[in-house]
Amino acid sequence: MPRLNPNLFLDEDYEEYAGGRYRRDGRSRRPPRQVLEELAKQADHADSFSFSYHASRHESGWLIESLGGFYEGQWLRDVLRLVKGGKEASVYQCLAGVAAGQARYLAAKVYRPRPLRALKKDHLYREGRPDLDADGNQIFDHKLMHAIQARTSYGQELQHTSWIEHEYQALVALHAAGADVPIPYARGNNAILMGYIGGQDAPAPTLNSVELDVDEARLLFERLLVNVQIMLAQERVHGDLSAYNILYWKGQITLIDFPQVVNPHENRNAYRIFERDLARVCEYFTRQGLSMNPPRLAADLWTGFNYRLSPEVHPRLLDEQSEADRASWQG
Repeated sequence: MPRLNPNLFLDEDYEEYAGGRYRRDGRSRRPPRQVLEELAKQADHADSFSFSYHASRHESGWLIESLGGFYEGQWLRDVLRLVKGGKEASVYQCLAGVAAGQARYLAAKVYRPRPLRALKKDHLYREGRPDLDADGNQIFDHKLMHAIQARTSYGQELQHTSWIEHEYQALVALHAAGADVPIPYARGNNAILMGYIGGQDAPAPTLNSVELDVDEARLLFERLLVNVQIMLAQERVHGDLSAYNILYWKGQITLIDFPQVVNPHENRNAYRIFERDLARVCEYFTRQGLSMNPPRLAADLWTGFNYRLSPEVHPRLLDEQSEADRASWQG
């Protein structure tokens, strides 16, 4: 694996945040200029990357392959523990490196190898989304687009990269807009580095495992609605929002897991997905003693941003053999 060039981190277009810096243009969070000398002196290589976490042989190899570039760039110094294992990705608590500024810990979301991913019906979320390369740019190259459409092995790898990039770009946009999401630091070929939420010895619990009194539940639900409105303003629907994808720490919430994010203008199922998101979170807050009307709430929020309950659909997304699609086009 090639060693990262510290000069690539040079950029004057910084914006201050919590003692660290990140670029205004939405690209990877960059280290302050004062750590560049340390980056230039560093002698860390991916092949010397070892960590405290006791992983299996297969998992260890996958972590080295996925996080080795971050180790070389001094974004992280150690992998401490597995925070969450999932069908699509696993999250690890990492000891931050000098490139992460004042952060003590980072969370590394490492995606499972594509053949081992267990996410079903991901085509529902991909609809209307542009395919992105590893730099976040839309793919226009005809050969690459053909590989994706033909679902060749290389095309599926490109889609895997695009899936990760959509999550990273969502985090960047939402964090800049003031949403309660982890700070996005950087992304690599198979992982995203973000802010760690929790304590030294244990991560923040997910909201579904927390019991709230009515007053706190009401406050947190109001804050959740602020986040939903921020997402709608940014033309994004979470796609898998529930109390299982909201962290609770010191009386605050943090929304996580955005790879399935969809655009209200580009996905025929966007409103149905949005309704499902709202129904799931309302189910949790109903158990905490709040009175909810999820369908009405979803419709009010959606139309409040001038989104159509029955969105216009581009003809290329319609199937001429489908009676429902033909009716949609004729209507």
